[in-house]
Amino acid sequence: MDPVGLKMAELLKEVQLDYSPPFTKLVDETVSAIKEAIAKIPEDFQVTADIAPGFVRDISADKFKFKFKRPKSIEIGGSYSIRSIAKPDVNVDLFVRMPKECFHEKDYLNYRYHAKRCLYLCIVKKYLNLYSVSLKVEWSTFQNEARKPILVVHPATKLIGSPGFLLRIIPTATSIFNVSKLNLDRNNIRALNQGGVLQATPKYNSSILEDLFLEDNADFVKRTFLGWKELGEALILLKVWARQRNSIYTYDCLNGFLISIIMTYLATKSGSNRISNSMNAMQIFRVTIDFIATSKLWDNGIFFRCQDKEIISVDRRASLKSFPVIICGPFADFNLSFRMTKSGFLENSISCPSNAYAVLPG
Repeated sequence: MDPVGLKMAELLKEVQLDYSPPFTKLVDETVSAIKEAIAKIPEDFQVTADIAPGFVRDISADKFKFKFKRPKSIEIGGSYSIRSIAKPDVNVDLFVRMPKECFHEKDYLNYRYHAKRCLYLCIVKKYLNLYSVSLKVEWSTFQNEARKPILVVHPATKLIGSPGFLLRIIPTATSIFNVSKLNLDRNNIRALNQGGVLQATPKYNSSILEDLFLEDNADFVKRTFLGWKELGEALILLKVWARQRNSIYTYDCLNGFLISIIMTYLATKSGSNRISNSMNAMQIFRVTIDFIATSKLWDNGIFFRCQDKEIISVDRRASLKSFPVIICGPFADFNLSFRMTKSGFLENSISCPSNAYAVLPG
């Protein structure tokens, strides 16, 4: 093995998670315990703001009561599912699909969705604590967005010789709303107006669209990465690079999910298959870094081909023009990078190493 290959192997050995049978068994058992606790939650009781009055008040939601229904599905997603976790942050994402029956047709308005999303998690948290499936359950946020809390579960069981891990319970909202009601030029916060003229709410709308398509986008990435060892290794290297610059923890910069989306773009027809299965991990790393730093496509945004269309429409580009950075996914006119700022993107671009081997030790 050449010196570069040896250094890459050394780094991967340090940061790559060992998916050993005892470790995956512990993850599966912890997920099963969570599912069993959630299955014991009774249905059809009235949920009100009494369990999270401060949150509902702070976001100024005008309607929020609903009858509880158990999740439609609970599935592992994220980096664990594509074997691309980069230690020391060992998080297992658990997608909890909230049922449509908990929402009214117009709950996309005035933070109603965000209020119910939080209240739903409050009920889940209560029952996880009641049945003692973990050492503790605490609150965090999804992509650092305060109006989108998630639950972080600290498993009760530790495995000697394996890293500790956390389970992140992330609500999803597949098929809950009519997507056309969340077009980015629409106003869905009625209090937001100037002189009586309603203003568009693209970031608010995107926050809801994100949950509607979270599972679809995760599955799309998973289909690309599964069975492609070099692609997964390159993603781990890119996470190390981003972590070295702290951008992976910053609200308006690249994160692990967006990096995986960019790599999926480059490895599919949408991105002209710039990444091929003949490349090794370091070559894939170099191609991705170069694309982030120098591609002219960022001037107008990058667009996945729609699942049912071959051509990128002018309407898709126009609907996203208000965003400084555009990564339009394959399932809707929805900007996956809607939180990114121009300065945040430039910070990533400028910090891209001219020498692709800079991420390696030594």
